[in-house]
Amino acid sequence: MNLSDPESYYLSEGTYTSYRNRLLNIEGQILNALGFNTHVALPHPLAITYLQTLDVFSSNVRKGTGKEVAKRVVEYLNSALLSPQMLFLTHQPSALATAAIYLAARDKGVKLPDVEWWEVFDCEREELGFLVVGMRSLEGVVRRETERRGEGKGMVTRSDVRGGLKRRGVGLAIGNGSGQGTEAEDEEAEMARLMDEKTGAA
Repeated sequence: MNLSDPESYYLSEGTYTSYRNRLLNIEGQILNALGFNTHVALPHPLAITYLQTLDVFSSNVRKGTGKEVAKRVVEYLNSALLSPQMLFLTHQPSALATAAIYLAARDKGVKLPDVEWWEVFDCEREELGFLVVGMRSLEGVVRRETERRGEGKGMVTRSDVRGGLKRRGVGLAIGNGSGQGTEAEDEEAEMARLMDEKTGAA
């Protein structure tokens, strides 16, 4: 496949339909294997319920603190999605919610019960400790990546990937590896032209 020639990777309508039908067939087989049970339990709503159970939103706590803790809990849970330890794949939602609450309460200075409250939410002390360390470690990962890429670089872009591949000697796998946006735009324009010709002919 030559990426500089859009005709080499243009997908005809027949090929597209065949590929789509194959995907739908595979999707049906997967759903059948799952028993059509596609419900996914997320820790976010559990965390809010747990915060209510722990009475974090009560009037006894400083006004607005409950909302701050809830916001911080959601931040921890969202950042855990990026964790190199893949915490969302290796731990139950209840444990993730409990660890996020533990960290958020410490950050915001909210006192939680003196008893081992996490056990009520089906989380062992060892698991809680591991998750706390795992969620905290993401700050170090981000800091190292920021130092490596430079301050203010933001998200990884397509040109960053091309440049990285070029440095590793595999830049030709996705184009010339120059990182120039104009070539990609030219290819996209050529692809659009080919599609317009096909739809116009139909």
